Amino acid sequence: MRCPDRRAASAALAALLAVFGARAAHAQDFFEQGKDYFKSETIEGVSKHAEAPTETPATVTLVTRDEIERYGFRTVADVLNFASMGDFSLGDRRYDLAGSRGLFLFEDFNTRILVMLNGHSMNEPWSNFADIGRAMLLPLDLVERIEIVYGPSSLLYGGYSLYGIVNVITRNGSSMPGGRVRVTGGSWGTGEGVASWGASGTYGSDPLMSREWNVLAAAGYYRSDGEDLDLPRVDVGYPVDLQGGTIWGGPQSGTDFERAPFFFVQARRGDFSLMGRAGYRKRGTPFAPYGAMYGTGDQTLRDEKEFVDVRWDHAMSSGLSLSARAFYDVYHYHEVDPYADAVTYPGQAGYLFDLRTRDHDVGGEVRLTYRRGTHFLTGGGEYRYRSLGQESGNVFFDGAAAPGSGIRQDVQGRFGVLYAQEEWRPLDQLSLVLGGNWAHTEPGSSKAQPRVAVVYKPMPTLSIKGLYGRGFRPPSIFEASYGDYQSQIPNPDLASEEISSAELSILWKATPRIAAQAYGFHSRLDGLIRGVTIESPSDVEGGVVGAGGTAEELVGLLQYQSAGDVRSSGAGASVRFQSRRWHAYGNLAYASARLSTRGSTGVRLSGSPHWLASGGLSFSSRDWTASIGAHYVGEEPLDPSRGRLGPAGDFVEANLRGLYRTRLFYPVTLHLDVLNLFGSAGTVAASPVYAVPSLPIEGRRILLGADVRF
Repeated sequence: MRCPDRRAASAALAALLAVFGARAAHAQDFFEQGKDYFKSETIEGVSKHAEAPTETPATVTLVTRDEIERYGFRTVADVLNFASMGDFSLGDRRYDLAGSRGLFLFEDFNTRILVMLNGHSMNEPWSNFADIGRAMLLPLDLVERIEIVYGPSSLLYGGYSLYGIVNVITRNGSSMPGGRVRVTGGSWGTGEGVASWGASGTYGSDPLMSREWNVLAAAGYYRSDGEDLDLPRVDVGYPVDLQGGTIWGGPQSGTDFERAPFFFVQARRGDFSLMGRAGYRKRGTPFAPYGAMYGTGDQTLRDEKEFVDVRWDHAMSSGLSLSARAFYDVYHYHEVDPYADAVTYPGQAGYLFDLRTRDHDVGGEVRLTYRRGTHFLTGGGEYRYRSLGQESGNVFFDGAAAPGSGIRQDVQGRFGVLYAQEEWRPLDQLSLVLGGNWAHTEPGSSKAQPRVAVVYKPMPTLSIKGLYGRGFRPPSIFEASYGDYQSQIPNPDLASEEISSAELSILWKATPRIAAQAYGFHSRLDGLIRGVTIESPSDVEGGVVGAGGTAEELVGLLQYQSAGDVRSSGAGASVRFQSRRWHAYGNLAYASARLSTRGSTGVRLSGSPHWLASGGLSFSSRDWTASIGAHYVGEEPLDPSRGRLGPAGDFVEANLRGLYRTRLFYPVTLHLDVLNLFGSAGTVAASPVYAVPSLPIEGRRILLGADVRF
């Protein structure tokens, strides 16, 4: 099964050896080229240093500060839907759930994509969850650019990137000086305020030896009462209200709410820098997953994320640099689900299921980089220690705890990685990237992963990349360790998922105003971790037994196992146009992914569209800017347990933005946004935890706001 990848790697290496026999390279530092394609754009998320998109060993999309402001992107989920060529997100009014290149798995919670803030991983340790909305990141007002990296490109991060990487780069005191306030209000009781202050300068008495400093601090609050809904009525066969009714659906109000305060600080003085973030997001869940009561507003979830990251970057000599950092992350989760259940606890109309987790992630990293002539070597290591706890129990509506329902679990995890990467330019037109890592995770095991990339530039405006790499995702602590022995059991033998990917990628600056990009890929994901219902004692893995000492007691419970493989392939293309007044872009992607499980042939992944497309058009004239962005989501197969039903997806959603810049006492920018401009009634496929097979996207929303600079 691994032979195709070996052939691809052998072919790439043979091509390299043939090239090495050509003329010797000029002794120039190709990292300091002055005439390069997109020379004003850099990306840091692939190789942990700034490099041009043409040189990075991956296919990438950069969304700039200008595009964020011009098109009104509000969250990373917006960016994936409207500006990427293959990534997408499906919103279920709990989270925006990411997919990429045909890969999408229900209830995945973004555990197979690496989300970072200035290179700091935001994936929490309990379930590898990473939010792409407002729970963990920042308002995009504070963002300089967003780097989207496709495929398993986390070589220098150790793992977790099966779909790819999203690296959010923030602004700082130099790029966002002075005081600023942005206020927004609109439909559905939406209101948001963000205040920031930035400053920068130099210190040191000797002008030739002066050092730079900058600081940016920001805080804000987002609220929305959400959309009033009237969902189709369905008889689900279980009680969804306290009167015992089994009809799911109907009108509801005030259940789709969201609250999200945050605080952020970033500071640098010479070689030292500090970054910290604190905040939470509380969300109603109006679609009532997990068989909960419908339309009560009592079903909520709350994600809280704080971290601090301290870093030291020092140039030891010409071409030799040392970087060290230490970090401490805290993630708390709180979920409440109301159940209309008069049977489990006689005399009670129902109860609230209350789940809380508290996770701590502490660690550090040391990295050494060496530049000499046409070589750039990166090497280092990272270590994390993780302590996690979970508590759950049932609480009656009067606040009393249900007897015997409390469960508590405390576990630890570890993650360590050593990595090295060599970037070498043997010829003016050719660069070679060779790298590898060795990682050890608990739970999980030890893994070694390679990367090979050949970048050929026959002309300064054209870059052709041949890419091959492997990546892995270790099992989360939840998947491997959690067991209440009522619905789920642990699996101490759970192994990591592994993915290999081969890709051809092209970037072309066709004219000074037009740039194009295209890729084609094939990937293989082995050992997909999925929840499996135990049907016989022989299905149990890891030697797990019940309280009575037998595996027979575990029949009917769920255990996470390596129970699937996914093959996917596809292609994508994008084009950009930019002039003094006009700005336009377009993206088109096709991907096909098929899941094979034990004893079954490959089937198409539910919730994964074959076709994705997006585009934007913007016009500026003096103080005015008008923009429209749209994205198309192709048909999505529904979960097969729903029976033979028509697909979801196949809709177009468009957003309109207007900007007016003026000066009153201070510079002011007014903005008007109309989201889902045409009121598209699109639907997305629903996971099996929902009573219905598909869920509606958000309706039309109008927002009016102002940015004031002091």
